Amino acid sequence: MKLSQLHMLVAVADHGSFSAAAAQLDCTQSRISHAIAELERELDTRLLARTHEGSLPTEAGLRVLDKARRMLHLEDSLRASARAHDAIAGRVRIACFRSIGTHLLPYAAEALAARHPDLVLDIDDGCNDRLEVVAALRAGRADIGIAQLPVEEGFDVRPYVADDYVLVVPAARDFVLPVTWDQLDGLPFIRLGCTGADAILARCRAAGLETPAARTLGNDTSIAAMVARGMGWSILPRLATFPEPDDVRVLPLPIPARRQFALAGPRAAMASPRVKAVLDVLRDRRLLATTRVGLAGILHWS
Repeated sequence: MKLSQLHMLVAVADHGSFSAAAAQLDCTQSRISHAIAELERELDTRLLARTHEGSLPTEAGLRVLDKARRMLHLEDSLRASARAHDAIAGRVRIACFRSIGTHLLPYAAEALAARHPDLVLDIDDGCNDRLEVVAALRAGRADIGIAQLPVEEGFDVRPYVADDYVLVVPAARDFVLPVTWDQLDGLPFIRLGCTGADAILARCRAAGLETPAARTLGNDTSIAAMVARGMGWSILPRLATFPEPDDVRVLPLPIPARRQFALAGPRAAMASPRVKAVLDVLRDRRLLATTRVGLAGILHWS
């Protein structure tokens, strides 16, 4: 005996005919006829009386239908219990840099909606420095922070994606590859003011960069716009410059320098089912590889 046979028996009884039941179950009349014939052989009794006007339950059929409806109700309850156990609902708040919010989180939000329709991402991508991400975590404004390493102690920190720091120069200016620091002479240096960029700048200084900063900005988009106007050059993360604005050229730094991101949060929050579901999506490499920056080869895996 199969539950599918009981579904078909109930459908015929409810709709009064094999044809109407077939339409309701989206299958053929012959399939329903075969299933009910098997059920009647199994129970060794006639369940339906077939007439020109349709099909009606026999006395035995009425008794079987009563039990069948109870069994199908139990089946529905079982499925609902399984869904209730697996269902994840609520909101998860993420604090991150603009480039992460622009290039990765829309894909994550879309995939999360498909996997967990009742789970919603709230995204604050206005952080320009990892200190701002950490501040959002400490203040309870975010459950997950996506920040550049190192992240201070006291959080559950998990490696995420990385991108490279690059030279951002006016497209009108010619450079010979590989670029050397002296090729930048005479062009003002526009510094990105954040802790991660400061650490890379210190490495560049140690490697021979002597040009002082002509101005400092906290927003990488504004810096790229100034470079496009021929007002200088800068050192920026690759994600922050993708896609390159008109009149801007992106070149490798004279030294290799990478920005490593991490997923961080309070340990209790990171262990919650909601946050774990979001982390699973964020760290899905197949999903990351389908993003525009993934296809462009900009992302690196830790």
